[in-house]
Amino acid sequence: MAPGLHAREDEDRIGVILNPTAGGGRSLAHLSQIAATLSRLRCPHHIHVTTGPGEATSVARSFADRHYSLVIAVGGDGTVNEVVNGLLTSSRETPLGVLPAGRGSDFARGTGSGDGIELTLERLVAGRRRRIDVGRALFDDGSSRAFVNVAGLGFDAVVAQRAARSRLPGSTLAYLAALGYSLARYRNVEASIVADGRQHTGPVCSVLAANGRYFGGGMLIAPAADVADGLLDLAILGDLSKMDLIRNVPRVYRGAHVNHPKFIGAKARSIRVDGSPFQPALVQLDGEVVGRTPVTFTVEPSRLVLAG
Repeated sequence: MAPGLHAREDEDRIGVILNPTAGGGRSLAHLSQIAATLSRLRCPHHIHVTTGPGEATSVARSFADRHYSLVIAVGGDGTVNEVVNGLLTSSRETPLGVLPAGRGSDFARGTGSGDGIELTLERLVAGRRRRIDVGRALFDDGSSRAFVNVAGLGFDAVVAQRAARSRLPGSTLAYLAALGYSLARYRNVEASIVADGRQHTGPVCSVLAANGRYFGGGMLIAPAADVADGLLDLAILGDLSKMDLIRNVPRVYRGAHVNHPKFIGAKARSIRVDGSPFQPALVQLDGEVVGRTPVTFTVEPSRLVLAG
């Protein structure tokens, strides 16, 4: 076979990466409908069902390297995160499509993805393409990882870790149950935060760097966030007591928490967070715990092409 021939054959092919454990295993039930819809749309495609964590990253990179025209992530925010990290490590720019099928599909909620399988696939195949920003977490050991929705640390990451293990149905219920379980055991952490030169030091409940608007199964954590403005939205939940945190959970779903006196919000290109060396805080990216403080969050403007 001549060099590049296989790549040219794949230029119209769509890659689908499906996480069978997303949505408590319900995502796998969509497999036949996805295949039937893409066939009806006369789209050559290849569907890959992952078998474990991290696999979506290598498969997405392979699809991009082979000149696939579109890569669709079927799952929740964690699946989207893995696929994005794969696409970004390829030498070729390949659009991302999202078919939400997980408990926490907050990135899809914020970008308007998800109107049923058939309508979503039709829009992904024939719809617009737009550039969006990507966030990146850089750890002091030299490692880094991209995120597209929300990164966070402190109580947020502890709850995310617990919610990921939940078998409860739905995103909101799983998150609230994890929140309640974690609350009894959590203590606010000391942190030093520098956002584009502006500093905040003291005890905090959570620190979030938001590219998207929603997290935690529909919480409007960053109402002013825009995935295409070239900035991250910093959200600091300050030294909240446990009772104050409980009282304000409903307000977060409406975005009304931004008026709380212990909330600090700002837009920034770079956010550095140092925790106590004796109490490093867990760090989550798009709902997946990936490390601990210290960490620097930066934004890469217009880094990714989003379909739909």
